[in-house]
Amino acid sequence: MNISVSIYRGRSKGRLVNYTIPYEKGMTVLDTFRYISTYLDATLAFRYECRQGICGTCGVMVNGIPVLSCSKQIDIKLKKQIIEPLANFPIEKDLIVDLTPILKKYLKVKPYLEKVHEVRISKSDADKSKPFRKCIECGCCIAGSKTLPGEKDVLDPMSLVKIARYVTDPRDGIDRRTIAIENGVNKYSAEEARKLTGFCPRGVPIEKAIELLKKQ
Repeated sequence: MNISVSIYRGRSKGRLVNYTIPYEKGMTVLDTFRYISTYLDATLAFRYECRQGICGTCGVMVNGIPVLSCSKQIDIKLKKQIIEPLANFPIEKDLIVDLTPILKKYLKVKPYLEKVHEVRISKSDADKSKPFRKCIECGCCIAGSKTLPGEKDVLDPMSLVKIARYVTDPRDGIDRRTIAIENGVNKYSAEEARKLTGFCPRGVPIEKAIELLKKQ
């Protein structure tokens, strides 16, 4: 059985190119890239590393939904399989996006413990930050955001999750809620926050992170 997939090719003004490939049960979106690269077109540009949904490097859009290509299986019931680079990122080539603008924003949140308090941490204290520590920085939440395209100076959801991770760590000594407020956390509606949580392949509660940071 063969399936047809349409893959974005090019840079900022690219186009969709159709490929027909043999389907095997359980094959992932990443499997289609590897097949195309090996047998049909070695110039296809895409990223991947671990193939286990942990490294976060293989994010793409499938029919407009951000996913990890190594974890997302091909659904043969769908009439179309349109695969594009992650939204809300500059495109380097084909399915590879430029992470530079997001990483520059990331510096604003100081993604490390600062002015550390020497405190004894109980298991219950440590568990408060655990849900946010699951973030693998894949960018799927950024690609799924409807706020970011019109608000270039607003912190992205990935950065807000990192802030929440330190807000819930009693060792941290920075007023990170103020950083979140000053950088537009209130621009995210509760509805969007719920959708962003749904996009996260690791189940990080982005909705809870945003809700936490909105509190004064």
